[in-house]
Order: sequence, then structure tokens, then C-alpha cells
Amino acid sequence: MTSDEFYSNLPIHSDFSVVSDLSKYSKLPDDWFIVSADIQNSTGAIKAGKYKAVNIVGVSIITAIRNISPSILLPSIFGGDGASLCIPASLVEKAKKALIATKFMAEKQFDLNLRVGVVPIVDVRNAGHEVFVSRYKMSEHYNQAAFSGGGIEYAENLIKDDEKGQQYRFENNGQETSTDYSGLECRWDNIPSKHGETIALIVKVTASSIDEESRIYNDIIVKIQQIYGADNECQPIHEGGLSLTSNISKLINEVSVRTHKESVFSVINYWIKLYIQNILGWIFITFKLNIAGVPWGSYKSEVISNTDFKKFDGVLRQVISGTKKQREELAAYLNEKYINKQCFYGIHASSSALMTCMIDNRAGEHFHFVDAADGGYAIAALQMKAQIKLADL
Repeated sequence: MTSDEFYSNLPIHSDFSVVSDLSKYSKLPDDWFIVSADIQNSTGAIKAGKYKAVNIVGVSIITAIRNISPSILLPSIFGGDGASLCIPASLVEKAKKALIATKFMAEKQFDLNLRVGVVPIVDVRNAGHEVFVSRYKMSEHYNQAAFSGGGIEYAENLIKDDEKGQQYRFENNGQETSTDYSGLECRWDNIPSKHGETIALIVKVTASSIDEESRIYNDIIVKIQQIYGADNECQPIHEGGLSLTSNISKLINEVSVRTHKESVFSVINYWIKLYIQNILGWIFITFKLNIAGVPWGSYKSEVISNTDFKKFDGVLRQVISGTKKQREELAAYLNEKYINKQCFYGIHASSSALMTCMIDNRAGEHFHFVDAADGGYAIAALQMKAQIKLADL
């Protein structure tokens, strides 16, 4: 096995609960790197109404890095206003170009300042942190990465640090560059909650030992299931809520990413193609047709199965559909743990979820990144950071 094949050769676990079990993780190889990217002042952008732009830029990072070498499977996680990936040494130079291009695109198309960089795992370990990686099965076609050890968070904070992160960050130096965003789509309308509200939840456990940390995370995961029920009850994406949008203000985010270096004629052509594809998609799904090897009658159920509505990168992140009463019960439970210095947390409630998609092919291999509307993870993270700041005073 070469180092490039590290992630593709990891065992695939069958249940999300393994994220709290460190025996299910493997060490990132010594010659791998952590890619970290986030939008500076994403809160301000969200308040200005750019939350869809914030989300699509976050997913564009993952898309751009995956497209530089599709044959190499890479662990990644979407954080709402950014993303983290782990890559082998063989992809670092290509990743640098893709990140600089995405930084340029984010600024040009959305007036967003995207901080991007790459940190060697060796430097993370020298700083006293680690990156362990695991995989668990979300559906037949979608396996989600999980991270532990604190290294992903350390790399993210390092890239954000004006001084310490300078040697790891990439700048575009005014040069316009391009990269491949093939497969990136944002065509579904906001998905209304089937229970009244959709929350974005972030929880960071604090513990004196790894074993205690794992136990607390497991307790929290179990409690969420007790409050909200099984996945099919609280999944924020549901067939009745999935509707392809024709709203220009919502579709323009995809067009802005996919055509940012194209001519006016190419942009118009992309708009025409997008609308035709949406009309055909509606027809195929509505009449449950089987076209080009795609069973469109089951496409929506595949979309639901292939979403990242719960994940773990050393911090537990979930998007959950539920009631106000359920949210209040969860908040009371987490607040008790916060008071007992067992965790920090943030919860942002909205009426709907939004989804950005990455399409390899529509016959199963399409993946969907989910956040709560109106700021989701980014707003929940603000609440959690406020708790952490108070604890440090």
C-alpha cells in the first residue's frame, strides 16, 4: 500500500457511534498534510444575506481539491463556512494552485475573504496534537470521514493566526488563476423542517483523558437519539421538502462559481443548460423515469441517504429536524454538561436546511452537504466560541 492509498484502505464502519471509539481510528501517515480553509468574518457575510454564498464557497474547496486527482480518495469535512481535508504529499503543489484559485474566485464573485493553507502533519505532531482518521458508512455510495486527536482544529486555528500561520497560508498575489469545480451544484430550494425547525448543533467535549472524552461524546450522541429519535425521524432532508428551484437569486451562486472565468456567452449558455437540466430533472423525478441508467424514481431517497447531516472532526456537528420542545430539552441537557465543565456547545435554530451538492454521477455517486439556513454551523460556532472565551477569562 502506498501512502496515497491510506484513506481508501481504511476499514468502513457501519454506524455513526464509532466516532466516539478511538480504537476505530488510524493515524494519519507522516507524509500527509492538512488542508484548511475558512471565510474570514463569515458572520458578517451571513448577516448581509450571503449565507448561501458562504456555504457554496465552503463546498467549492472540497470539490476543487477532489478534482485535482479523482483517483485518490481523500478524507474531508464541511464546516459551513469552510472545510478541512487531508492530502498526501503528492498532491500538495496541485492543492496549492486549487486553493489560491478558490480564494480568488471567492473574492471576485462573492466579495468573501477566504483564508487557505496547508499544514504538514509533522508540524501538528510537533505542537503536541494528532490526527486520527476513521470512515463510517452513511449509505451504499457515501462513506463519511471522521477525525479525532485535535489536529484538525489546531491546523484550522493556525491558518487563522496572522503571525504563526503566515508560513502555511497561501495568497493569490493579485494573479487570476482557475481550477476545476466540475460536479458542484446548488439547485435544490431550501428544505423546510418537517417538524417545525432545523437546528445546527456543535459540541466540543472537555475532559481530563481521552477515555473520558470518548465516554462523554458517546453519552451525548445517545442523548440526541433519545430526544430526536432515529435518523429517519430527525433527518433534515426529506422527500416532501426536496424541490428544484427556479429562483435566479438562489441559482446564481452555482453559476458564479462554475463560470467565474468564462465569457458572457458561456455564462448565458450555462444558465440555459441549468434551466433545461432542472426542467428535465423535474420531469424524470415526477414520472419516475429510468433515463441514462439513472432510476429517477429513487433519486430523492438517494439524496437523503447521501447527506452529511452528522459528522465528527474532534467536534460533534449535526443538522437536525425537530420541534422547539426537543431543542429546549437538548439545550438544557448540554447546558448542564457545560456548567459541569464537560463540554462547550452552540445551537442555531432555523425553519429550514440548505444543501450544496457534489455530483460524480447521478446513478448513486452524488453527495450532499447540509447546513441549517440563515447561518447554521457558523452561528452555532459563535455561541460555542463565546462559552470557550468565558472559560478562559
